[in-house]
Amino acid sequence: TSSGDVTVATAAGGVAGVSGNMLLKTGDTPAGATGSYTVTTGTAVGGAGGAITMTVGSGNTATGGAMTLTAGESTAGDGGALMLTAGESTAAAVSSTGGAVTVTAGAGAGTTTGKGGAVSISAGVGAEGVGGAVTVSSGVGTATSSGDVTVATAAGGVAGVSGNMLLKTGDTPAGATGSYTVTT
Repeated sequence: TSSGDVTVATAAGGVAGVSGNMLLKTGDTPAGATGSYTVTTGTAVGGAGGAITMTVGSGNTATGGAMTLTAGESTAGDGGALMLTAGESTAAAVSSTGGAVTVTAGAGAGTTTGKGGAVSISAGVGAEGVGGAVTVSSGVGTATSSGDVTVATAAGGVAGVSGNMLLKTGDTPAGATGSYTVTT
């Protein structure tokens, strides 16, 4: 049958307190690399691989909890990378599709000013060099067509207009501004 579950949890807080914190942390080191931290589920044979779910608790009198994923800073080299990659399909079936990556901001509630959350994608600032690039590319089709890229604002509601769209290169205090090219 199945193996046993493992649960690590702090107790619920009382009526005038909060529940206990939880810290999973590798130790510091005065010289050399610190230990790594790995979260993984087991490999499945004859079934689906186990999922990993990270969920922040809801709030009923304040905002919901935040979730922050931050790669490490370096004082002597490049900062750490942060990669978000969906699973590859290696099955021989004709309809095998790689996993999707979906980034969605939260819905807003309320009768008049309940705005939906924003999604921002920004490259890093270059202190003494060029700033980081932002690249949006569709997938290559090795035997058929490449994927489409669609940039669109959503339709407006019954008492509003659809969102605006702005494609603009940045300003510069000295020198030429960037060009804008549309080509097939």
